[in-house]
Amino acid sequence: MSDARTVLASHRGLVEAPAGCGKTQLIVEVLDQASELQTLVLTHTSAGVAALRNRLLARGVPKNRYKVATIDSWVIHTIGCYPQCAEYVLDPNHIDYLLTRQAAIRLCNNETVGSIIKANYGRLLVDEYQDCSISQHALISALSNILPTVVFGDPLQAIFGFGGDALPHWGNEVLAFYPHLGTMGTPWRWNNSGAGELGAWLLQVRQSLIAGQSIDLRTCPNFIEWLPIPANPAEFIQAQINIQISISNQFPGDNILIIGDSINPDTRHSYASRARGVQVVETVDLRDTLDHVRNINNKIGAPLLEAILGFLRNVMVNVDGNRMLTRIQSIMNGRNRTPPTPQENAAVGLCQNGGYSEALMFIESMSQDTNRRVYRGTPFRLLVEALKRVSSDPSMDLVDVFISMREQRRHAGRMVKGKSVGSTLLLKGLEADHVIILDADHPDPRRKMDAKHLYVALTRGAKSVKIFSRSPILP
Repeated sequence: MSDARTVLASHRGLVEAPAGCGKTQLIVEVLDQASELQTLVLTHTSAGVAALRNRLLARGVPKNRYKVATIDSWVIHTIGCYPQCAEYVLDPNHIDYLLTRQAAIRLCNNETVGSIIKANYGRLLVDEYQDCSISQHALISALSNILPTVVFGDPLQAIFGFGGDALPHWGNEVLAFYPHLGTMGTPWRWNNSGAGELGAWLLQVRQSLIAGQSIDLRTCPNFIEWLPIPANPAEFIQAQINIQISISNQFPGDNILIIGDSINPDTRHSYASRARGVQVVETVDLRDTLDHVRNINNKIGAPLLEAILGFLRNVMVNVDGNRMLTRIQSIMNGRNRTPPTPQENAAVGLCQNGGYSEALMFIESMSQDTNRRVYRGTPFRLLVEALKRVSSDPSMDLVDVFISMREQRRHAGRMVKGKSVGSTLLLKGLEADHVIILDADHPDPRRKMDAKHLYVALTRGAKSVKIFSRSPILP
């Protein structure tokens, strides 16, 4: 077990931090007790930066005691300050993160720049170290030759090891460089929720998973419920929805995280479209929504209506674009036998050479239809707001406005309320009262949870875990 005094007394080290054991609180305590120069705190995501800043603000830690940033934002800022020493010219329109990290390592190895870094910061803390790639590990190692450095991480939560820049080996590279200062061992997340038995069980099975062993979901019956997957696909979908409804009815004020397929987002979207009240946790880049925004951009009239319907079909239930387009043509040609609905009237107004203002009226009308429901609230709200801004200032470009708003959202942090469906990659770092794992041992090896994804999923729920799988022995 490591405490703030141990961290502050260490010149270099690693604190192993299992999920829910108070790692963020420990970092806050370290910053609150640090008396020397400002502490540099680096993590991986803007959401992580926002979450840590909020905790520091709540604790009342003076802002002059710390600087919190993502690793790559600190790299880019530092290169911008010393471009000649870095031997690298930044292109803001195309950032090669691997090259920027290599340039930052050159800065750390530069005696003058190293002296400046040492004069500005008293120590370095790095959060979520298990997510550091090889190039990031090399950078932090170079920084740790300048500043006393303690890193925090958990090898069993290293689920982001994909792409060209792999993760360093935890034992041979990470622990070889950072002496192990201890493992945090109190499951505060579950103790504080009255589920200490679940927290103790998770710490126990963590050791089994690290050792490469399988775990039995039936060994914590008071808090873990194993749900066998029905053979009939329709029955399986209904069983998933029924368990969520059961939790909501039993604990109406509690929030629920529903963990779906990390590979195929369409399966998560499909679940949310079927389960009333569930919202989708979106990726930060909102790639599919940006494609729709590009398709909507600069269109008017019928093409704009068609593009808007294409977008709504992906965020709202009961949107049949082709059927509506056929119906609108019938109304405009006077062939309709039944009077148009308010939504159809708004569509006609948009189709008749309407622009973004008419598109907004149509979207608003569709969202007010009781037979329809928005299940992807984030892209829906962002597009509506982008259309409003461009409607009020036609000189603005819709795509540019949407991208700007997307980046603001990226830096605002992430908080999940109510009932939300996502994946381990999207929900890591978040917690809820209850978690439902929709399919832990999918037959497709790419979609089956390995030990790390399973552990991350199991540790999201502070009060209970419901898990669908073909076998109670996982992984």
